[in-house]
Amino acid sequence: MPPSPLIFVPAVIPSIWSSILIPAVIPSIWSSILIMLTLIVIFAGSWITFWILSTRSTTQRRRVVVGDWGRERGFRQRPCLDEEPPAPLDSITVQRVELKIVLAGRQTLLLQVQSFSPVGPATPGERVLREGMWNILIREIETPWPPTGLRPTSADSSALDLFSLTSFPLLGASERFVIYGTASKAAASLTRSSARGLLPPDVGMLLHGRRLMLDFSDRPFDTVEFDRMIAVAEQIVGHMPSPEAAE
Repeated sequence: MPPSPLIFVPAVIPSIWSSILIPAVIPSIWSSILIMLTLIVIFAGSWITFWILSTRSTTQRRRVVVGDWGRERGFRQRPCLDEEPPAPLDSITVQRVELKIVLAGRQTLLLQVQSFSPVGPATPGERVLREGMWNILIREIETPWPPTGLRPTSADSSALDLFSLTSFPLLGASERFVIYGTASKAAASLTRSSARGLLPPDVGMLLHGRRLMLDFSDRPFDTVEFDRMIAVAEQIVGHMPSPEAAE
């Protein structure tokens, strides 16, 4: 038997690259602009976030700490632009005072106040008033008092110097405080009370109307001193003389 003829069948093997279509897409100019703007926005947002976090931990750290403390204690910081000083600071006439920081609670105010030098020379024998920054606590009280206070003897200047008060050096004077006021009976009543023993030697106190004022300008204006001064004020209010003794 003659051999079978060989039949050649062409094999078609498609190339793998022929089944993949790779379009040559060239982005338009507007797509490039959109991508660039998106990158700019992302960069700007990252930079702003970094700036906020860095300022909170550096230059604005005290403001942030005070704000956190106020939220925990029920105090809020009020804007003090063009705000008139509260009582008893509104009775100051010898110097102009301006509020810098106001933290307001239910019965208590924590203030940082700036005073400016009076116009003209001082009267001979009168205490020289300085301009500066004062740290003040003001608390509401039930008993109305004529202006009566305790000025630290070791202080070169005190917020009590801003008020028109008369000293009573022979009325219960001590190594820590000198009694100031406008009425001798009220000054004697404060001398006999135990409030003077509760007051730190570097803190001044003024009773004026229905307000108790503490001057802690020799101490930092920070949250540690806020808690201390609030505690001192509460102790003094609890040991103040009766209304009859102050009349």
